[in-house]
Parts: sequence; structure tokens; C-alpha cells
Amino acid sequence: MLKIVSAEFIKGTINSKHFPQIGVPEFAFFGRSNAGKSSLINMLLNRKNLVKTGSKPGMTREINFFAVNAPAGKPPSVESFCIADLPGYGFAQVSQAERKRIDAMLYDYCTSRSTLKTVFLLMDIRRDPAEIELQTLQFFREHNIPTVLTATKADKLTKNEQTKQLLALASFFECSKDEIIVTSATKKTGREKLLQHLSACLTHQDVFSSPAK
Repeated sequence: MLKIVSAEFIKGTINSKHFPQIGVPEFAFFGRSNAGKSSLINMLLNRKNLVKTGSKPGMTREINFFAVNAPAGKPPSVESFCIADLPGYGFAQVSQAERKRIDAMLYDYCTSRSTLKTVFLLMDIRRDPAEIELQTLQFFREHNIPTVLTATKADKLTKNEQTKQLLALASFFECSKDEIIVTSATKKTGREKLLQHLSACLTHQDVFSSPAK
């Protein structure tokens, strides 16, 4: 099992020219602004406050990069990787100009980041997915970016409710329910599966990604 021995904030930037180049595989986390992205990344990396959670969802306007198992001043190892925390969507009140800027930044990131191995597309398991999630998934697939559907906040539902929502998500995205990782930052649910996926990518093993319609 992949072990997290270090995790450090590298930088946040809004300009693709300033994206860090540390030469290790990268994994991005993306979703609605209130999907619990920061909490999930903190849980995955076993850190309480590495990724800052704002007082209001959708406050992040830049891409934040974190080096994992790659301490500064030391050469990367086979277990070194980078995490990119992408700005959320669909909640924050931003101007049209700001929205266009963020969209352009995300497009530049997704189409130019050669080290990007997977995008984890986060969705609050309590909410029904919308067309925007389907379009987002289709965009990633069209650009040959492996994408893993990740249901968050599972602790907010009973086991029966989780099963019902998981089946609804699988039906909506036309995939197997086993291709969706169910998580809870509070209960650390799904952490092992997330680490297994990261480990498989780092060791070049076959991994699944969710299909688009």
C-alpha cells in the first residue's frame, strides 16, 4: 500500500506559465465548490490543514499544487507525486469575466499538463448529478484524461441511502457502481481505494476510469 510520508504546499497560481515543473506524476481534484474537496485531500494525505478550507465554498481562484513524498531538496522517488487542487464550480458568486478567466486557466491546465495522470471528479453523494457533471466528464475523456468519479460526504447518509445514490450515479453516468469511489473525509471512508488508484498509476498498472456517455 502506498504510504504518505510527506506532503508540502508548492505554490498557487493562475497562470499556466507558472505551473510548477517537478517531473512527477500528477493527480487533480475537481468538483463543485461545496463538494468537500479540501477536506478530502487533507484526509487522503493524512494532514489536518494542509489544504485550507475557506469560510465560504468557492473561494479558491487559483490552482494549488502540493508535492507528496517529494521533500524539497531531495530527488523524487517512485512514490513521489503531485496533487493539483483545482478551483470549484457552480457555487461561488463571481463575475462573468472572472468565470471566463478561471475556465481558460482550467482549459490550459487540462490540455497542457503532460504529467497529469488522473482527475478525480468529486460529487456530493447526497446530490443528484446534473448535465454540467456529464459535460465535464465528457471534456476530460475527449482530452484523454483518465477520470475517476468520486462520491463525497458518504457519512451524511445511511448505508441504504448510500447504496441508492450510488446506483443512481452509476445509472446516470452509464458505468458500474464499482467504478465510483465512495468517500467520507470525516470517517476516512474510501482512503484505501484512493491510495490504491494512486499506487497503480505510479507503478503503471491497469486502473479504471469512468466512461462518458
